[in-house]
Amino acid sequence: MILGICSGTDENSVKLVKDIGYRYIETWLPNLYGADNKAKYETFLGALAKNKIRCEVGQFAFPGEYNPEGKQTEEALEKIREYVYNLLDATSDLCIERVVIGGGGARALPSPDKFDNVMEQCADILKYAVSPALDDFGVIAVIEPLVKGETPMLNTTHDGVTAARLADKPNIKVMVDLYHSGNEDKNFDKFPEYKGYILHSHIGKPQPRVHPSPDDGYDYAPFFAALRSAGFNGRMSLEAGSSTPDYKTSLENAFKALEPLL
Repeated sequence: MILGICSGTDENSVKLVKDIGYRYIETWLPNLYGADNKAKYETFLGALAKNKIRCEVGQFAFPGEYNPEGKQTEEALEKIREYVYNLLDATSDLCIERVVIGGGGARALPSPDKFDNVMEQCADILKYAVSPALDDFGVIAVIEPLVKGETPMLNTTHDGVTAARLADKPNIKVMVDLYHSGNEDKNFDKFPEYKGYILHSHIGKPQPRVHPSPDDGYDYAPFFAALRSAGFNGRMSLEAGSSTPDYKTSLENAFKALEPLL
């Protein structure tokens, strides 16, 4: 596996993660999108080139008004297609390979008690709006299941795989985050059933949600074993809060804890 990090885009952040040994950066694409963020985007591109590290993974969320409840209109699907396409086009110089679809707020349904067709409508959005927008860029989207406290839907790895299977597109897959999966999946016994679907991962100590460290008492090995049982050997991004007052020390400790498990 390859260890990267969800990071800021300023030059100091980029240099820090490169110097420690992280192999790639993952970042929130909307922060680099639009005229107001042009200078930030150019600074990020320069920092990546200077430090010889790539931003291989991006993140975005559906705009909050596009909730997968009820029949999706062609107009609504086109708005999502346009949004995803424009976002990837504006940040195409990064040459990202994976894009994480997260964002609990954007998946909060207007009527949380109505779940009859939620999975089917989510699959329609992925199939008819997101997938076509990805085609021109050769990017694969990975659905991020989130804890129930962040979204009422797509909470477990099984939920994510179900949506990807219903979408039935080669550029729609799933990612697994130890924090979310550790709280919602309860165990990793079913991971061998998800071969071919898990193409990205996030890691952090689940409780509290902070960077791992060699002496934090948490056993990360079962998570790595579960991913391997699903045929996964790809990117793993560190995503959590600092475990120490000093951010650099926290990142160094996380690297020391995780690198031997890759």
